[in-house]
Amino acid sequence: MDSLHDRNSTIVRTDDAAGAPAPGDRLASSPSPAPTSEAAWLGRDWRFALLRAGMRVLSRAAPSLAVDLFHRVWFTPPRVRPRAEALRWLARGEPLEFRVHCQPVRAWAWGQGPTVLLVHGWGGHAGHLRAIGEALCERGLRVVAFDAPAHGRSGRSRIGGRLVTLVEIADALRIVAAGVGPLHGLVAHSGGCTAAALALRGGWAGPQRMALVAPFALPSQAVLPFGRAIGASDAVTAGFSERTQAWLGRPWTDFDMTGLAASRTPPPSLVVHDAGDREVPVGHGRALVEAWPGACWMETTGLGHRRLLRDPAVVARVVEFIADGHSPRSGRPADSRDELDRLVGHRAPALA
Repeated sequence: MDSLHDRNSTIVRTDDAAGAPAPGDRLASSPSPAPTSEAAWLGRDWRFALLRAGMRVLSRAAPSLAVDLFHRVWFTPPRVRPRAEALRWLARGEPLEFRVHCQPVRAWAWGQGPTVLLVHGWGGHAGHLRAIGEALCERGLRVVAFDAPAHGRSGRSRIGGRLVTLVEIADALRIVAAGVGPLHGLVAHSGGCTAAALALRGGWAGPQRMALVAPFALPSQAVLPFGRAIGASDAVTAGFSERTQAWLGRPWTDFDMTGLAASRTPPPSLVVHDAGDREVPVGHGRALVEAWPGACWMETTGLGHRRLLRDPAVVARVVEFIADGHSPRSGRPADSRDELDRLVGHRAPALA
């Protein structure tokens, strides 16, 4: 297991790694059924036991309060303390700042050449993709990473406090990309992959190539097992699900990355997932490769949800895939500024 201070998450985990296909660049078999999942990132200490006990009581005695608690737990990312090497890497970067819904979003840039954007996962920070970022710079690429709203050194979300949605993270991704692009490539981890797909679904032009590491591809399938893991009744979970869909103005299936291909052709993509991932089951990655035409597949063993971000073989495969073609997207330089101006001037619907 990763050390405690480097835990981030994307909602779910599984103990079921059976039926994994042999590693390779393509997925040969059809995706397996979604395994039983748990709220892994909440830990298993006294606080989790208290949450489960409280949720069970509220589910019976005050269902509306239980839905409120479910909402707060789901939309609050954990805090992660960056490792020393990540802090040193960030200190060497050129500091950048963007405004997303009137709040600061911190970013950093390294190197020269075609730009590659790094997007961390739920509860993560820009330094989580340090090993990949350094390797990309060595290949003559410019790397940009940012802390999402309510994460790391960035400001709070428009909801307030530590709560945030993947919709707002997708907004931040587009604004940062518009400010530093055009993008040759994008590397995302976990929930950052979901945010990238949401941005693409919303009309973002996107990068030339993407590498998606441990993608949280099926959020709609995570709600029910998450509710059961934290002690919520099925009725409370259904209430939370309905409330969230009304609040965000879209069905849960809109968050599933697999549905993107029905509306547009995704960029050429590499999907990397570990067979024993206990936070986002490997079935998410398999399903994504099945759904996205031409997507490449790499499966690992023994690396879990985050160690694969530092594994030399994974880093080399991701860098090789992203560096292929090694030239920025054609287009006039003003394209990114036009997109930034359009996003800043657009008044998004309130999420509270």
